This record gives sequence, C-alpha cells and structure tokens, in this order.
Amino acid sequence: MPVSRLYRPRSFFSLLLSGFIFVALPLVIALVSSIQILDGLVQQGAVAVFRSVNRIDSSRKVAEQLHAQERTARLYLVLGEAEQLQEVNTSFRTLEELLNQFAALNAENDLAPLIEQLQLRERHLVTALNDAAGDSESGRQARETALTGYGEIGALAAQLERLSNTLMIREVDLLKERVQNNKKALVWQVSGLIGFSVLLVVFFISLINKPVSQLDHGIERLGEGDFTTPIIVLGPRDLEVIGEKLDWLRKRLNSLDREKVKMLAHISHELKTPLSSIKEGAGLLKDGLVGPLSANQAEVVGILDKNCNKLQRLIQNILDFNMAQAKELPLDIQQVRLDGLIDEVAEDHRHALLARNIRLTSRLQPATVSGNRKQLKAVVDNLLANAIKFTPDNGEVGIFMKIKSNKINVLVEDTGPGIAEEDRSQIFQPFYQGSQKNRSVVKGSGLGLAISKEYVQHCGGTLRLLPSSHGARFSVTLPRAKEGMQ
Repeated sequence: MPVSRLYRPRSFFSLLLSGFIFVALPLVIALVSSIQILDGLVQQGAVAVFRSVNRIDSSRKVAEQLHAQERTARLYLVLGEAEQLQEVNTSFRTLEELLNQFAALNAENDLAPLIEQLQLRERHLVTALNDAAGDSESGRQARETALTGYGEIGALAAQLERLSNTLMIREVDLLKERVQNNKKALVWQVSGLIGFSVLLVVFFISLINKPVSQLDHGIERLGEGDFTTPIIVLGPRDLEVIGEKLDWLRKRLNSLDREKVKMLAHISHELKTPLSSIKEGAGLLKDGLVGPLSANQAEVVGILDKNCNKLQRLIQNILDFNMAQAKELPLDIQQVRLDGLIDEVAEDHRHALLARNIRLTSRLQPATVSGNRKQLKAVVDNLLANAIKFTPDNGEVGIFMKIKSNKINVLVEDTGPGIAEEDRSQIFQPFYQGSQKNRSVVKGSGLGLAISKEYVQHCGGTLRLLPSSHGARFSVTLPRAKEGMQ
C-alpha cells in the first residue's frame, strides 16, 4: 500500500504542520541531547576540580601541620617544658583528624597507602616523644632519636603533595578524554538526527509534491484539450476535493466539446446544400447555358466560382477536422503501401512543381502500414502541398523514408523560409496561420496540419516539426504492418 494511502491528513495545512513537527522533532532531540551531554561534562568537570583542589589543599595543610609540629617538638627537645609536649600532642590529634578526612576522600586511589603510612610514622614518633618525657639524659637521647623520624615523615608529606599534583593532572587528562569521547558521540548523534530530519523533509516534500503535481498535470491535460483522461488526486482531503471538481470540469468540457463538434459538423453540412446550389448556378452562367455573358459579367462569374470553390474546401476541412476530433470517421483500417501512396500524391502535384520549376527529391523504400488510406493520403498531401507552397521558385522539396524495426519514418522538408520560432509551438493548432508569407494565391484555412496530426494519431503514429537551420522539416512516424499482413 502506498505511503500516501497510509497517511492521509484532512487538509493541506495539517500536512504542512505535521511535516514541520516531524522534521523539527529530531532537531529538538539533538538539542536536548547536546544540553544533557554538556551538562554532564560540566558536572564531571566540577567534581574533578573539587577533588583536585581538595587533595592539593589537604596535602598542603598536612605539610604545614607537620612543619608546625616539628618546630614545637624541637623546641620541646631544647627547653624540655611540658607545655611544648602538650602542643605536640594537640598538633598530633589535629593532624590525625586531617589525615583521616584526607584518607576518606581518597580511599580509591594511590594516596590511601601513603596516607596510612604517614599516619603510622606520625603515631610512632609522637608515642616515642611521650615515652621519653623527663629530664634524664636517657630521655633526652630518646627524644633526639625520635626527632630524626621527622625527616622520613617530611619526605612522605612531600611525596603526598607530589602524588596529589599527579592525580590532578590525571583528572584533567581523563576529563579531556571524556570531552573528546562525548564530542564524537555528540557529532554522530547530531549527524544521525539531522540525516533523519533530511529523510523526513524528502518524505514530506514527496507527500506535498505528489497531489500538487497531479493537479498540475490535470490542468495541463485540460489545457491541451485532453478531456478523456480522468483526473485523480491522492493526498489531503481538501486537495482531493479540488481534484474531484477538476474531474467534474473535465467531464463537463468533454460534453461541451462533443456538442461543439456536432454543432459545427451540422452547420458545415447545412452550408454545403445552398453552396452547391450557388456553385451550380455559377457553373451554368460560366458555361453560357443561360445566355452569353459580357466581359464584366464573365469576370464576376469567375470570381463567384473561385470563391465557391474556396468556401467548399474550407467547409470540407472543417467537417474533416471535427469528425477527426470526434473520432466518428469510419477508419476502415487496411494495409497501405506507403511508398506507392507517396508516389501517387507526388504525381498529383507534378503540375504545380513544373509550373514553378521546383525539384522533388524522394528516397523511398517498399513498406506497408496499417491505417486508413484516405486519411494517410490527406496527411501526405497536406505536407507536400505546404512544402510546395512555401518553397520559392527553382527550389527543392524532399521526401525521405527510413525503416527502423517496427517503425516507418517519413521526412518531408523544403528549402523555403522555414517556420518562425514564435510559430513553432502553435503550428498544429486549428485555424492557426504562421507569420511567413507563401506563394499561393488562395489563402489557406489553417486546418491542414491540425487535420494531419489527428489522422496520424488515428493510425497510431506521431507528427512532429523538427528543428532546422533553413526550411521546414516535418517527421511522420507510423507503425509498420506485421510481417504476415504485408
């Protein structure tokens, strides 16, 4: 089932609105996703900065507290006062609490073993100082020995500070890597969503363009006079309603066109009866059957007879054209030797060619087509007559035949002035006469090419005007008769 039948909005506006929403939705998702990713990066960066700053600050406080404790301990070694030992113990408790907090925040990294080792060294040193309290010489020597442990503790504190800086650099590098990974993921995600939006744009453009194109083609067919092909529009309901109205208009125009053809055929037929009487009367006068005529009277009768002939041809052309359009002529399809038919038409125009010294060049091949002989002869006669009419004296007219597979192409060309560019698109319109002047005394009706095109179409072929740098070139393509029927 076509997509257009699965999704049928009630109106063209709802189709546009749906298209806008569906196309914008992936872009909105991409925007929200980008915001979430950026927000996550900001939060991760804030946490990394907090941890790094906390480590640097804690390691700095530990180092400062150790330096202060060492100064107090050395002062105690010199003075031996109990107040200095008290300060050492207070500093130890503060340092112990600070190291515990530091270890709790860094239990998952390389700082934890170092902090634990620092706590043990600090606890052992302070215990040794407390055990060596007193004024004895042995106590003083024990205190001096214990104070030598501050060198190792200081080295551990320096190592702790360096490792904190290293971890901070590692946090920054991890954050950078995370930013790059999220950036790539964001690019792929946004690209995919934008690509999906493009596909939706193409999809909705096709949904919008299809009914509009169907309306456009329907209007074009009406403008070209095709009132038989139904106009079907599939899409939003309001456009389908317009398509139904156009189809009603097509049926109405088809009915009116048939009525017009019948009316013109009836009028043309009714005109033939009085015209025949006028022509017979003019013929009697011209032949002198009702008495001799003076020179002036003979001239008037000649004008009357000539114009009767002209009017008779015009009425016959109108009848033929309308019958051809109405498809009411009995086609009488038969096998016609096209090369013989062309030779027959050329012989009919032999006197016109000799009178103006126009050379006829023909290259024909034996070929048989299926069609109405009378109509095919009228097509060749119209094309050859037009070529002779517009070719100057001492000019040349050519008829060439080519057989390609199951098609037969007949090319009629002349050395006349050709057809003006502004006339080319209308040359097959009924009653249209181009701007080029011809050598004929009797002006044409403008129906010859229109009738010829209808007749060629009746035979299943095409009649086209080909581009040419000089002269006019008409191409007739007809289906070749089957082998068994030739």
